[in-house]
Amino acid sequence: MSNPQFILHWYPNSPFAQKVAWALQYKNVDFKLVMISPIEPRPLRRPLDAGYRKTPVLQIGNHTYCDSKVIFAELEKRFPEPTFYPLDAQGNATEHSILSLARWTENSVFQAIVTQIPMGKLGEAFVKDRSQFSGRKIDPESLKFAAPFMLQGLNAELLAVEELVKSRHQNGSLWALGTKELSLADLHIAMNVWFLSQFVGSKWLQSKIPVLSEHLTKTLAAVRFNEIENLGQLDEEEALLIAKEQSWKLENATHDGSLKAKLGQVVAVLPTDTGMVPALGTLVHSTIHETVIENQQDEYGFTSYTHFPVIGFVVLPQAPKL
Repeated sequence: MSNPQFILHWYPNSPFAQKVAWALQYKNVDFKLVMISPIEPRPLRRPLDAGYRKTPVLQIGNHTYCDSKVIFAELEKRFPEPTFYPLDAQGNATEHSILSLARWTENSVFQAIVTQIPMGKLGEAFVKDRSQFSGRKIDPESLKFAAPFMLQGLNAELLAVEELVKSRHQNGSLWALGTKELSLADLHIAMNVWFLSQFVGSKWLQSKIPVLSEHLTKTLAAVRFNEIENLGQLDEEEALLIAKEQSWKLENATHDGSLKAKLGQVVAVLPTDTGMVPALGTLVHSTIHETVIENQQDEYGFTSYTHFPVIGFVVLPQAPKL
């Protein structure tokens, strides 16, 4: 379908939602925002996400992309310029280095930052939701006790990122990996620093990690961060209506043999880190890079296609109903 509406389902305190918004801004994509609750339930998102409960998701018509990895891949395919993967100063390709870097920044670095979140100040409902999300009980008092001792690990992670950027960016004349243009690596790094700033403030960043502090400022300017709050808004009902009105069938459905489940089987797609709640649907596309499931949304009058990356997820066939 030509010119479908791009819709980011988000809440602005989510660092991963921010990163996707920055990516859309950098690619100069015309998109709208749907504000969702930071906690479950989210009944009007279920027809789009098939049960996936992380944030954000990017809706394009009746297709919904879950997890930033598959979102970035789709954006790069649809909008190759400006690229997320510019050549470095020596003319070398950066895509695989950036994809590898993301596994570090989105896991080890991000989780080190999470240890400093004052969970006790976020309310019982939030703590209960995140306990269900993570599959383990969260005890704010235990986390508060542990936080000062976890700070050493966070500082070690930040120092490693700071030294990486310092070694490549030539005193700020280049970007984080030594590229002349912003790359996806810059968004990965800046997301963590932005998220950390919500707890420690800008003065802490400037004194402890001055290179990353300056890099964050540069990145936010490049993605026109201040414009995001003024973007057009939709409500969840309007997003579902757009899914009905801007529907198209999955094109080039493929099974490359990398998954044992067969097309047409009902499967559960689960994250392998946190939020291990299954998304259920009929498997209609499977490659080494992407999984797509289908569901008929009779109440809303459309067929939903929900897209997932392969890395970070597992696809399990479900027993047929008797």
